[in-house]
Amino acid sequence: MKKNKSRTLMMFIMVIATVAFMISIDMIKVSQTYNRMEAFKLAYGDYHSEYVDISKDKLEKVANDNRVEYRDTVQNLGFLINKDNGTIGELKSFDGENDNSKNYFDRKAQVLKGEEPKNNNEIVLDEECIKNFGIVGSPIGQTVSLELRKEYTLPSGEKKLYLENKKFKVVGIVKRTYKDIKNMSSTNVGAEQKRGIAYTYGDFNGQSIIPKEALTYDIILRFKGNELVASNKMEQLVNDYSLGRMTINPNSNYLSELLSIKDLKSVKEINPNNIVLIITVILLVFNMMNIIWSEYLREISMLRLIGARKRDIRFMVVYQSVLLAAFGTIIGIVLGLGITKLGLVSFKDEVLDAVGISPSIHIDQDVIMKTIKVAVSAIVLATIVPVIKIGKIGCMEAISNATKHKKREKQSKIGKLIQDKFGIFRYMGIRNLWIKKTRTFVSILTITLCGYLIIYTFSGMQNEVNDKIRRIYYKNDITVCGGIANDEEIFKIDDNKIDKIKNMQGVKSVKSTYEDTSTFVTDKKNIEKAFIGYYGLEGDGKIETENYLRFYDNEDLKKYVEPYMLDGKTSKELETKTDGYINVAVYNSFYDMMKTHTQKKIFKDLKQGDIINLNVKYHNGDKIEKRSVKVRVAAIIKADWQAYGDIIRPYKFEVITSEDNMKELLGFKAYNNLAVDYKDMENIEANSKVEEYVTQNIPGSITLKTGFVNTQNQEMKNIFRESVINITLVLMIAAISIFCTVKSNLMERRKEMFTMRALGMSAKDMNSMNMWESMTYAVLSVISGIALATYELFKFVEWNNNAYTNFGIEHFMDFTFPYPQVAIFAIVTLVTCIIAVKLANRDFKNREISDGMRDID
Repeated sequence: MKKNKSRTLMMFIMVIATVAFMISIDMIKVSQTYNRMEAFKLAYGDYHSEYVDISKDKLEKVANDNRVEYRDTVQNLGFLINKDNGTIGELKSFDGENDNSKNYFDRKAQVLKGEEPKNNNEIVLDEECIKNFGIVGSPIGQTVSLELRKEYTLPSGEKKLYLENKKFKVVGIVKRTYKDIKNMSSTNVGAEQKRGIAYTYGDFNGQSIIPKEALTYDIILRFKGNELVASNKMEQLVNDYSLGRMTINPNSNYLSELLSIKDLKSVKEINPNNIVLIITVILLVFNMMNIIWSEYLREISMLRLIGARKRDIRFMVVYQSVLLAAFGTIIGIVLGLGITKLGLVSFKDEVLDAVGISPSIHIDQDVIMKTIKVAVSAIVLATIVPVIKIGKIGCMEAISNATKHKKREKQSKIGKLIQDKFGIFRYMGIRNLWIKKTRTFVSILTITLCGYLIIYTFSGMQNEVNDKIRRIYYKNDITVCGGIANDEEIFKIDDNKIDKIKNMQGVKSVKSTYEDTSTFVTDKKNIEKAFIGYYGLEGDGKIETENYLRFYDNEDLKKYVEPYMLDGKTSKELETKTDGYINVAVYNSFYDMMKTHTQKKIFKDLKQGDIINLNVKYHNGDKIEKRSVKVRVAAIIKADWQAYGDIIRPYKFEVITSEDNMKELLGFKAYNNLAVDYKDMENIEANSKVEEYVTQNIPGSITLKTGFVNTQNQEMKNIFRESVINITLVLMIAAISIFCTVKSNLMERRKEMFTMRALGMSAKDMNSMNMWESMTYAVLSVISGIALATYELFKFVEWNNNAYTNFGIEHFMDFTFPYPQVAIFAIVTLVTCIIAVKLANRDFKNREISDGMRDID
């Protein structure tokens, strides 16, 4: 190692740089995630999940599950509706089943200011409820008039609705211990609403506020053991006790950070680009050791001659590897931790600022161990071949010509053709690569991997995928709908406001619809078991469960719905009746995102012309009546409606018809959903005015596509930044490998080279030979790099096409050849190879011929 200072130094530098890069990338992410986790825990509590609106039987099963460390319960008493502004809040009991409500608030990072409710005429409101209900001034002591509504299911499977107008005296306020973090954790930007929760006494000690059969329960809990896998346990409980997908209300921000930490700590979760970097380090170390130890064949064979064992000889290589692994990894980790500290200071996180937390480095043992395992494994892999090879050296090498080559065969026809056409020196430049084929192959493979990184990482197909994903989840620039704080029966969007938006300067189009829920009633045997299990449906003979009921104007039906109708059906049918039945289009699929992650049917054998039973909420003056109606299935909607159509999530049975039928089905005609598209996404001034008007004038849930776009752009910037560092390191390794290979080849052939100089090879001829040698490296590397990247891009396209068939998309994307990236790679490769070969040859150009011929050893 001392005798080969330059090579040893280059190996150490690349190992240290790779370890520092890997650990700093992971450690910055882990530290940021731990910091965010603490921020979310302070803001939203440390509970893992809440299961809402479940029966007492299921409550007891969950509470007694051996995976649960802590649990607290409250009674679910329905919803409170402020009819004046259409806002809604959840109503719970103050105490639960044998639980202390103070612990319930602690777990949610909340505190009670004021008194506990002593009866069901008193109420405690949280901050969101106060804001949503529009209560002005200090609410304590005020009396509020609200409608209490609770929908419940009888043992027979029939759904019932309990309604009552109630007056409550506000006796307390539930406040957050730390202020809200708003939407900083979400891709949704706009007026996204939050749950408002109120607490009254509940059904205890002879008091009751809702019918006994309507009483259900909510339970919050933490799981035992490693909380990084809490998300898995959360869904296991849902499946084990058939709670239904809609019961889960996770502490999502907190759990999201826990899941990120779990991934970052796992050895299995290594960025593909980092894997390429690790492979190139393995190749570099292998090449260096192969070169270094091949130069000491005579010395090693002398040791064998005087009695050294194979084991002793092999341990010389092992000792070198141990030193490289130990010092390279230790120094790399220390340097990486320093970079981590700088990174945390440089990358400001608004989530931490919101709760007043300073960013701190979290030295995670698992991440350090992951890095050590990867680094040591890489060096071990690189050492295996040299260890085996050096152990095979025998005593005869000491008394024979250790540097002799195999007898050369007759020049091949291709070699002769190249020599005749391009000259002896250019031919020699190409031939120089094959002096040591293994070293040449390793050098070309290294730069090939660099090409893969450049072409694959920066291919425009990733942007294409991002655009298509954005189209699936964010079809419009602005969407407005009833949110978690709006009552679906009261929330409406005024026609005058819709007209105002349509006439604004930056608006291209506005789609206004009404989206409601009804229930469909059928025999349980008609429904697929997967749907019953997914939503935790109860009842024996018949089931009644919620579906979406949607109304479009006739123009939008033709534009948005008709393209997805099967068998050439048209939207005209939805504007008419058949045999007295209202015609509807239905979407008969749901997406199972918990078990199979595929689309599944809801009705087993639904077909056009079938009659289905719907229970709708009919508005008869001030009263809401449950009415049973029969509608006719005029069209069934294609599977790709889920991805490209106007789908609602979570996925349920959808019934779609013309708004001309709304009055007959619901008793009124109105709109509660808007989809707005801009004329020009780049016209920020005009678009901001539209966003400002919508946000200030419509009290619903507002989502802006720009939020998701910004998130995607930021993610691409992060990928770009990491990829540039990766590519730079790989390129350096490739240049070092080529430099050392070429110089080693020349050293072994130095007598031959200086003899040719003596016979008349000029500096120009030498340059020609060097240029052709570097060009051959470049051409072979470019061809293999393009081949590897193209293959991986084909696999990328194939994977996406297969993955999105689950969303009903038959063909998601096509392969596009990455011409710009290939051009960049070719130029970078050519420059790198020329520089590496020129540097390796400079000693021979400047050396005296007589000195070179004498320097045989």
